Amino acid sequence: MKTDILVITALALEFKAVEQLLINTIPIRHPTGTYYKRGSFTAGQHTFSVAVVETGAGNVNSAQETERAITFFQPEYIFFVGIAGGIKDVRIGDVIVSSEVIHYEGGKAGEVYKPRLSTYAANYELMSLAKLIARDNSWQHRVKDKINTYKAEVKPIAAGEKVVASERSATYELLNQYVSQALAVEMEGYGFLAPIHSHHAKGIVIRGISDLLNNKEVADASGSQPLAARNGTAFLAEMLVELANENRHSSNTTNVINPKVSIIKPNSANPLDDLEWRNRLTKILADLYEVGPTDNGGAWKRAGGKIGFLSNNSSNETQWFTALERLAKGGAGPITLESLLKTVQQDFGDNEEINNLCKYISLSN
Repeated sequence: MKTDILVITALALEFKAVEQLLINTIPIRHPTGTYYKRGSFTAGQHTFSVAVVETGAGNVNSAQETERAITFFQPEYIFFVGIAGGIKDVRIGDVIVSSEVIHYEGGKAGEVYKPRLSTYAANYELMSLAKLIARDNSWQHRVKDKINTYKAEVKPIAAGEKVVASERSATYELLNQYVSQALAVEMEGYGFLAPIHSHHAKGIVIRGISDLLNNKEVADASGSQPLAARNGTAFLAEMLVELANENRHSSNTTNVINPKVSIIKPNSANPLDDLEWRNRLTKILADLYEVGPTDNGGAWKRAGGKIGFLSNNSSNETQWFTALERLAKGGAGPITLESLLKTVQQDFGDNEEINNLCKYISLSN
């Protein structure tokens, strides 16, 4: 069920905040029993289809539900939106967007505890967009609060398996000593980003600050959690508007998403070694073959490629990315870039992009 945007939340209040952005929502049931809400988000003349799910607390739940939802909806962009505790340099209501999420609870317990941190970075495109919005404060018009002003930053976030409720706790001491770059702490972001990376998808974590570790219960009782969820959702809405603007702009030009004439010259003798060039070809092939490399009689196999490593559980774009990555590194069979492009040209002889790519490869050989 192809959907443009997927939003993951942990709590009901976060789910409800995101749902308020959408119109014409309907429940969608996954074959395993998970229920989603799916609706529309409109910005100008562009409308995104958006699915949202509540996973429950914890990195394990987050990872499982994100994996399941990616396979089911095949989204273009994926967001985790929720609340978090502030560690330093933030106030209640501020928004922290992940540059990376650091899992801090791995380690070796000997005579001296030795932490073994692991990290997942957010998608570069979404991170850059978030920085732009944070610098310009363009999201704040969505927060109707005449008394307080809030800031947003794109910084590291720490993720563990327990609620951190005091600066006197052992967990806080661990964070302070080994994860001092993190501004916020939560329990789902690392699990969320794990399947994002395995699917080569575009994902990022957005967190509204609901407490500052000390006096957490007092802050929660004051209504800080709905406020934090509202602010995180406001930042999400601004990101969706900007993505819609980019989408509309791209449809009216011959640039990144759908170039009609020009072909970017790769910065490598082997074009597939140039990640930007490979990503561009991935997008072209995914648009042409909606089911993936095995679509239309198996273009990949007809070009000489092995198909055993391809997964039908992944989106068509992920399958093509994986296939081209394997081709770049070898081990994909007797297939070559030239044989693949010629096979695609046989299927789509009137496609100007493919014809230009074939000309380029022929000239460069």
